[in-house]
Amino acid sequence: MMSASPRRRALAALLPALLLAGAACAGTPGSAGFLSLRNPVGAREAAMGGAGVASAVGASAVYWNPARLAFTQDGTDLLLQHQRLWGLFDKETAAVAHRTPHGSLGFIFSGLYADEIERYEEDGVGVPLGSFRPYEVALGANYARMIGEVFAVGVGVKLLHTEIDVHGDTGLAYDLFIAHRAEIPGLWFGASLTNVGPDLNLDDGPFALPQAARLGLAFDPQQEFFSGKLTLAADVLFPNDGNEKAHLGAEYRLVPALALRLGTRVNYESQGYTWGAGFARGPLTLGYAFEQATNDLGDWHRFALELALGRAGY
Repeated sequence: MMSASPRRRALAALLPALLLAGAACAGTPGSAGFLSLRNPVGAREAAMGGAGVASAVGASAVYWNPARLAFTQDGTDLLLQHQRLWGLFDKETAAVAHRTPHGSLGFIFSGLYADEIERYEEDGVGVPLGSFRPYEVALGANYARMIGEVFAVGVGVKLLHTEIDVHGDTGLAYDLFIAHRAEIPGLWFGASLTNVGPDLNLDDGPFALPQAARLGLAFDPQQEFFSGKLTLAADVLFPNDGNEKAHLGAEYRLVPALALRLGTRVNYESQGYTWGAGFARGPLTLGYAFEQATNDLGDWHRFALELALGRAGY
């Protein structure tokens, strides 16, 4: 394995290609770019293998499936998340969800920022000509409401901007969400179609947004021993730039203040198991998620702070 300094220089040299190809955040290179949009939001869902389209609640559902929030009619949730990737990228996220009797409103900001990189001539040798900091940012809003007693739908829009050195572009992406509360108590279904929009264009040419369809289910057993303690979740992802992928996870709440989480990701080239925990005190929840990388670039660590107003933690 390379030492930290050579590895850092190698990553820095490859950074523009990583951002464009999406390898930095998707785990499997493809034709789409701006794949920071596929980097999960919420330590709970990340620790559960990235299975969240049916299981996410609170402010993280603004990213996963705001239609899930429409089933509750009051309360406001806030989320702040920090993630350090490979010692070179910082991923920052803030989200807020506000539920009313007329539906759920959600707002989310996410940004992927690289450390400062020196600029050289095309041959990559000689005296540095300056420095730059590549980044991707997304600002989104969505709305969801009930359709009947057991279905909810949501729509969303995101303003996107990416910049690498002197090249940048801005665009829009659109999302569609569905949630269903099954007749079986504790069983939920969810679906999403995300990041639908025109290509973005940098100096090397246009690249597609990371459009994806996701189907999932979540189950909270209602038997006396498990009631209020266990959640099982599974998602299947259909990306526009690769093969289908599966996400599996579970959460067990040992006591009201402590939840343990475990999961795995299937059919990824460089992503493996996940685990984490959530610590709740009143309306505050602090979450941690570990995400295994099966390559030499290093594992990921994620921290999230959530504030739930009008409901209990988790």
